[in-house]
Amino acid sequence: MVPNEADFPGFYSVPIVGSEKEGFSPVYRHPKYEKVLDASHYGDFKTSWDLFQAGLKRNPDAPCVGKRERLPDGKLGNFQFNTYSEFFQTTKIVGSSLVNHNLVKEQKVSHGSTQLTCKLVGLFLPSCEEWLLLEQACCGYGFTLVPIYTTLGTESILFVLSNTGLELLFCTEDNAEKLFEVLSLSKTKLPLKNLVLVNSTSVNEKLLNNPHNLNFMLWSDFLKKGKENELEPSPGHPDSLNIISYTSGTTGSPKGVMITHKNFIDTVLVTVEGVCRPMGVDESYFSCHLSYLPMAHMFEKDFVNAVFYFGGKVGIYSGDVKLILDDLQTLKPTLFISVPRLYQRIHDKILSGVQTKSGLIRYLFSRGLESKMNRIRNQGVYTHRFYDKLIFDKVNRLLGGNLKWMFVGSSCLSEMVIDRVRAMVGKPLFWGYGLTECCAGAFVQNINDRNPLNLGGPSPGFQFRIRSIPELNYFVDKKPIRGELLLRGTNVSIGYFKMEEMTKEVFQDGWLYTGDVVELMENGSVKVIDRIKQVFKLSQGEYVAPEFVESALNSCIYIAQSYVVGNSDENYPLAVVVPDEEALKNWKKNNGLTKSTLSELCKNPQFKKFLFNELENVMTKSNVKGYNRVKDIYLHDELFSVENNLLTVTFKLKRNFLRQKFQNEIDQMYASLKNSAEL
Repeated sequence: MVPNEADFPGFYSVPIVGSEKEGFSPVYRHPKYEKVLDASHYGDFKTSWDLFQAGLKRNPDAPCVGKRERLPDGKLGNFQFNTYSEFFQTTKIVGSSLVNHNLVKEQKVSHGSTQLTCKLVGLFLPSCEEWLLLEQACCGYGFTLVPIYTTLGTESILFVLSNTGLELLFCTEDNAEKLFEVLSLSKTKLPLKNLVLVNSTSVNEKLLNNPHNLNFMLWSDFLKKGKENELEPSPGHPDSLNIISYTSGTTGSPKGVMITHKNFIDTVLVTVEGVCRPMGVDESYFSCHLSYLPMAHMFEKDFVNAVFYFGGKVGIYSGDVKLILDDLQTLKPTLFISVPRLYQRIHDKILSGVQTKSGLIRYLFSRGLESKMNRIRNQGVYTHRFYDKLIFDKVNRLLGGNLKWMFVGSSCLSEMVIDRVRAMVGKPLFWGYGLTECCAGAFVQNINDRNPLNLGGPSPGFQFRIRSIPELNYFVDKKPIRGELLLRGTNVSIGYFKMEEMTKEVFQDGWLYTGDVVELMENGSVKVIDRIKQVFKLSQGEYVAPEFVESALNSCIYIAQSYVVGNSDENYPLAVVVPDEEALKNWKKNNGLTKSTLSELCKNPQFKKFLFNELENVMTKSNVKGYNRVKDIYLHDELFSVENNLLTVTFKLKRNFLRQKFQNEIDQMYASLKNSAEL
């Protein structure tokens, strides 16, 4: 066995001597840097505008942003790219148009003892080239971007419009009509006046005769003023607001996270130059990226701008998540980033497909997968000459065949799924951690770390400490050290837009209180256990971290989604489970239930028994023990989604809404288990 250097003590972080404080761990820093680094460590970088300019200087004729052409027969063709110089020229036209139209008033906003000035530009757009043009134009001409997720509910959109006082919004025709519904809910007249339609050739009568006195302009007409009077870029200063990013959250109104240019450029530059490059992840790893996560998502924004910085190309996905594999195979990206949900789906799709093959193929796949997982864990080698040629090169080609690395952020993904995806694709898959409040980039796992259980250590731009949570039985003076993760660094947001009380609660004494419960590992990395507000207590006094259990349940190939819940007067948790219909085709065939719908299967006792046994097995394999193990499941036939208000726009469970929706089923499961115990 080749030693995993990342397992050595102090590999990821070391404590700062003398920083101990009652109820808190010492402050931990990057092992190589005594002080926090920022973008100035790597050159004359001041604002986010400088990131794109770096890529432009590297090669102005290199492909920059592209999308798939639509062929005469309606099918999708290859990606067609603008060069860096062409994209830059259009950006100047967009920025000049923003200035020349003069549709945005400067706002003065009190923030603590200081006063911020900003000119806000709203985006209510799906991922598209215009989105990226507007982002760069705002950076270059002193505006602040306010993206609105297209999947947000009407009340949340109304809150954003009211909270920001947006006057100008870029949107599509469909989203403009959705805005009418939003505005009809408002009890007062909002400042919104002007909408610019993207991807439209005319303004229809319904929009022109709207009851809200909104003015509409086509994108092509908007650009005319920039072409007539092109202005030179005039970026803001490092402390100017780059973006106000509204996090949907799992409860309550969205919070507008204020990200300055310094916050953002420090995140990107310190991560790529201070973390990625030293571990061998250079510009070749960033040379081609498929952008399919929402561009409003800070995680996606980080990677797109990192690609720009290195002079790589960004292909925008076709707009249909069902065609992502086709987009990947057409673009052939060098990196693939995603949230756990998609890696889980890729894992399940491959394994369920194998189940339909002959016994020989299933045997070879199983042997090959086990061999490759052992090879990665023991030697750090991702290739296998025999099994790759026979089986796994086909899996690699599903993702384009040109990947150098894969990256996952956001919520939990089980150890089993990570191990299998690494082996099947034959490339490193490693973790990162961050909240919108720290530009989604605080911790990064080393690409050579074979352990799938940790999130890595702090980038040189951050320091962290851990706070005891006595009420949840997490303490920093016991082993292992567990508690709430606190962060500080130049990447941390200055607070929430026009929410001073919330800002004071989350940002205290220079520290961001993340709300995440973590465990400090011996090598200085951290492992997220759960969210403070999600951990629940059982009657025997034990605490259950539902995300950990859900990640285990979701590793079952027959499961699409799960929600783990428990009552404080009961001594075990339960789960609501959504089966994966695609993965069940073979099981239905073998059990004479081919014609059964998913709804019918969910009511079938035979199927429930089978599925519960499968979940028992994955809980055992994932080391889910004792009081954490679910004792019963309710089968639901509809996916949790943003549209049915059970997921946030970043695909996290809205637990309060799930609890409300399934309260009757939860009560019935507990009652049924009690009755069975009494018999």
